Formats: sequence, C-alpha cells, structure tokens
Amino acid sequence: MIYFYLGSIAAVTCLSGISIYSGYKRRSSISCMAGMMIAMTIAMMESLAVGTIAGIVYPQDLAFPTAGAVLLGIVCGYLAGKPAGTMAALDGMLAGIMGGMMGAMLGVMLGKHAFMMVLFIDLIFLFIHSVLHQLIREESTGQQGDLSNVKGGTMWLHPYVFGLGIFVLAAVFLYQG
Repeated sequence: MIYFYLGSIAAVTCLSGISIYSGYKRRSSISCMAGMMIAMTIAMMESLAVGTIAGIVYPQDLAFPTAGAVLLGIVCGYLAGKPAGTMAALDGMLAGIMGGMMGAMLGVMLGKHAFMMVLFIDLIFLFIHSVLHQLIREESTGQQGDLSNVKGGTMWLHPYVFGLGIFVLAAVFLYQG
C-alpha cells in the first residue's frame, strides 16, 4: 500500500511540475488574474494531495504531515505564481498553506477507506489539472474554447461527459460499504 501512496505523490508532483513549467513557458501572455488562478490551483491541489497521503502514512502525529504539506504548497504556489507577478505568487502560497492543512487533517481522520480517498483525490487532481491546462492554452492563444469542441482537447469538459464522470465517481464511493 505504501508504494501506491509514494507513486501517487510522485505522479502528483510530476504533473504539478509540468503545469508550473507550462506557466513559465507562456508567462508573457498570462494575465495577472489567470496567473493567480494557476498558482492557486497548483498549490492547493498539490498540498491537498500530499497532505492527505502524509496524514495517512503518519496518523499518530499531525505536526509532520501539516508542516510538510504546507511547505510544499508554499514552494509550489511561489513557483507557479512568480511568472505572473508577486500578487499571484502570494495567492499561490496562501492557497498552498490552506490546502496543506486541510489535506493533513483529512488524512489523519480517514479510517479504513483511506485508499479510496487517495484514489478519489488523484482523480479530482487529474480533472482539475486538465482544466488548468485548458486555461493556460486559452490564455496563451487569446481565444476562448468551446466546451463541446472535441478537437481542442476539451472533451472532458463537455457537460454530459462531466456529469457522467461525477455520477460514476459518486456511485463508486457511495457503495464502498
């Protein structure tokens, strides 16, 4: 089970690194507001995922998972927000603090369904980062994409696909007992 958690942390961190790099590549065309959203999204999701896993692995002590996730969230928030400006970096750092604290508390409180919660957070992480990359693409091209445009890579955001995905996730997690 520990290998699944370590793999999840590695995958989440790798995808966050790719998102930060993508923001740096397109920093000249990203507005301050979009930069703030990018920084907040990356920092919150990274620290939430890592904090949850750290809370599961170290349930006897809330200090270590909280401090580790908060520090990682601050670093991710700063790196993701700095290309858009200091305000975006500060927004990302604060979101990283909040996500790290929430993730660590969630991880410590989980019982026998910890594996399913990590899987659930990983799936949400993937979905949020696909939307984030769409935002980065839209900001760099200056065009708003149509949600039903499958050629633009936005099939996952189509209302029917999104609704079906939420229904399947809810069914899986509600019938775990």
